[in-house]
Amino acid sequence: MIQIIGRTLFVIYFILMGSSHLFNFREHAALLGRKGVPLPAAATILTVVMMVGGGVLVLFNWHKWIGAAMLFGIIFPAPFFLHHFWNETESYSRLSEFAHFIKDISLAGAALLLLS
Repeated sequence: MIQIIGRTLFVIYFILMGSSHLFNFREHAALLGRKGVPLPAAATILTVVMMVGGGVLVLFNWHKWIGAAMLFGIIFPAPFFLHHFWNETESYSRLSEFAHFIKDISLAGAALLLLS
């Protein structure tokens, strides 16, 4: 029971955010473009597939290692492209970007634990 609850709590972020990227595709692709991500529309599609697909695989414990690898593959590089807290001059923006950076790194670590 604990494993089911843990998997659900872990993947809800990925499934909801991936779905949000799909439903707000233009806005998300535009944000990626502003952040300097190459091929922002393709990156948005890849994000949706990896977040939702990986999240579902982990949630249902079906090929969990593939799902965990997908989640790690999308969440580990994300903060290095998106959350440049070191460039922020305003303290709240710096703190917010730092929090997102650390969150993504932590989620990547959790995905790695599922691979063990």
